[in-house]
Amino acid sequence: MVNFTFIQAPEQLNRLKEELNQYTELAIDLECENSLHHYGTYLCLIQISSSTKNWIIDALKFKDITPLQEVLENKNILKVFHDVSFDFRILNYQFNIHPKNVVDTQMAALLLGKEKLGLSSLLDEYFGIKKDSRFQRVDWCRRPLSPQMLEYAVKDTAYLLKLKLKLEGELSKLNRLSWLKDECAALDEIDFTYEPQTYLDLAGAKKLPPMQLALLHALFDLRENTAKKMNLPAFMIMGNKILLGLVASPLTDVSSFKNLRGVHAVIRAEAKLWADATKKVLSGPGESYVSHYKKLTLEQSKKKEEFIELRNKVAEGFGLRGHILASEEQIIECVVNNTLSPLKDWQREVLEKELCSLGFKG
Repeated sequence: MVNFTFIQAPEQLNRLKEELNQYTELAIDLECENSLHHYGTYLCLIQISSSTKNWIIDALKFKDITPLQEVLENKNILKVFHDVSFDFRILNYQFNIHPKNVVDTQMAALLLGKEKLGLSSLLDEYFGIKKDSRFQRVDWCRRPLSPQMLEYAVKDTAYLLKLKLKLEGELSKLNRLSWLKDECAALDEIDFTYEPQTYLDLAGAKKLPPMQLALLHALFDLRENTAKKMNLPAFMIMGNKILLGLVASPLTDVSSFKNLRGVHAVIRAEAKLWADATKKVLSGPGESYVSHYKKLTLEQSKKKEEFIELRNKVAEGFGLRGHILASEEQIIECVVNNTLSPLKDWQREVLEKELCSLGFKG
């Protein structure tokens, strides 16, 4: 049993801020709703641990968490997260918070060449702690939260500082600790803007002919509006497979939508709305997707492939995944500008000697 303090009132949050500002290192984790049980994305819980204490903040109780923002953006306090990618986006999206001075233990695990990167796997590996898988996809919006749910949540931070020490110790033995510092320092330069899914994100959307693309756009938006009205995830209104099927073989009569199976009942109840939307698009000009991606020349494409081949060879020698040594985005930028400057210091140090044969400048 992990003891914790449950924060649900503004005065508690203000007192917590004063206490947290006394620490030099804190572990942080979030539990969120991300269009799994309800419509939209929002923060539900914030778990915080020091080396001796644990707190859970009921984020749904607060419209303003400015006291916590001061802590998260305090450069004198090291914050330890596990996989910052979504957590930083939701903090930015909902509260305009940009954590500073951060260590990401998932990045540490990646730099060690770990195969299993999830926090549950690492807690099991290092501490023999097995988390209850029943709560991996639980509805964190529901109240009251059960004691078992709170226990599950607080375990994500209760052992995170100890995990950081373990991983940093292994990185130090491999002379890779500076790699982690470079990666974490670069987090300040990354744009963590949250981008909701659009119709163009669906598989194959960008290759559709104009009329089908326009229809996908219209039906996707209609599904979103319906999902928002019903407070349900869009996939519970209509799955992507059925949506794309309606684009490939459009239905224009009300009776067809009334008899449509595999969708939420609201679709059949509002059959005329969907039929009218389809007919309106089919009578219009269509819509074309214009890519803003600059194509590489044949020479650049060849150089990119050579870069990837060398990167993978070096990565294999270190027991790492290739994208850790250089992402595709970094490689393209290197190739287009004929420079290794897009790489972080540690990446350049590892790859520079191998890449000399490709004629890159430093």
